[in-house]
Amino acid sequence: MHGFLSNDWAGLVLAAGVAVLAVGLHIVTRRWWVTAPFGLLAAAMTIGSGVHLYRVADMERNYPAPGTFVEVEGQRLHVLAEGPENGRPTIILFGGGHAPGTSMRFIHDALKEDYRSVLIDRPGMGWSGPARFPVSTAGEARQMWDALDKVGAKGPVLLAGHSFGGLLAANMARLRPERVHALVVMDATPPDVILYGPRLEELSELSSDPWWNGFFGLFAIDFQKLKGKPETPPAYAELDRKIAKAMGRDNLIQRTFITRPRAQMAAHSIFQELTPQGMADVAYETGFFEGELGDMPLYLLAPQNAVGISDVSTFRNAEEREAMRLQRFYSVARERYLDYSNNSTRIVAPENSSHNFLYEHPDFTIDVLRRIAAGSYAAPAAAEVAAGTRP
Repeated sequence: MHGFLSNDWAGLVLAAGVAVLAVGLHIVTRRWWVTAPFGLLAAAMTIGSGVHLYRVADMERNYPAPGTFVEVEGQRLHVLAEGPENGRPTIILFGGGHAPGTSMRFIHDALKEDYRSVLIDRPGMGWSGPARFPVSTAGEARQMWDALDKVGAKGPVLLAGHSFGGLLAANMARLRPERVHALVVMDATPPDVILYGPRLEELSELSSDPWWNGFFGLFAIDFQKLKGKPETPPAYAELDRKIAKAMGRDNLIQRTFITRPRAQMAAHSIFQELTPQGMADVAYETGFFEGELGDMPLYLLAPQNAVGISDVSTFRNAEEREAMRLQRFYSVARERYLDYSNNSTRIVAPENSSHNFLYEHPDFTIDVLRRIAAGSYAAPAAAEVAAGTRP
């Protein structure tokens, strides 16, 4: 069903099915009042689907793909590779969630001046075609390597991923460690948080809402407005403003493309891993054990503390003691990535950073990635970190 609903024309097929049902009922019952509701529904679905197809055509006309396309396991993936091939490591960037390459293009544009930088639209996202289901982090890690091979991204690569994209980058590093110059996980999603943490309302919506977003989107209906979107907390609104500023025009492109049913269906499938049962099902193929990456250079780039999580509903509604325990849990869980390699380095994001620090402090993030790629990053002394004089 996910695969069928990922096609923009699926709404017309569903409308035709309802129309056939209306005709069949009319032949059997000969009563207009029985068949009329189905006929009207089929007409409304056809109109809505037409509006959706017009929007898709307008979207593709206004925002043509900037990169090239490769075929991977029956999927058409969009890859943007830019920058000099000068013997330096190629940098591969992945955004949080199941985001397309546009989420990291502001970093890509800065790095491509000196390095070969690559953005890949994950299956169903951005300019890539519909995904093959089910979608998984472990499966996409293999597919991302295939895409890199097909665009000629050879030699050592620096894998850098934010949040859920960090988990993808880590999975890629495990598959082909001999190809990895360094792994940078930017406050990446630790499997422990999903397995042992509380059920966050926000994560529950991530794993359920996309299916409905995609289904209603086939008929140009905004499901979030339909169900009554709650008021955005001030901290989230401010973060949205910072993200929009950092991303520029790409923020508009991403918000436009993310409404496409193929994107929502792919997100719904992979976000099943963000539930305790979903993560348990894939724990061995997606999670890590201590020292699994050997001596691979691993950099954990994240805030010092769990700044900003007080805006998450689970924390807002918790008693003070429980809220403190939750904050401690998330602060400790993020450090688990340091255990995956025997050659790991902790880099602290600027003071008062949130989980989305790369949008709040883009210059800092870009500078750190440049230095890691060049092999010139030196971990600051503990005293300097405590004093806040070094990142």
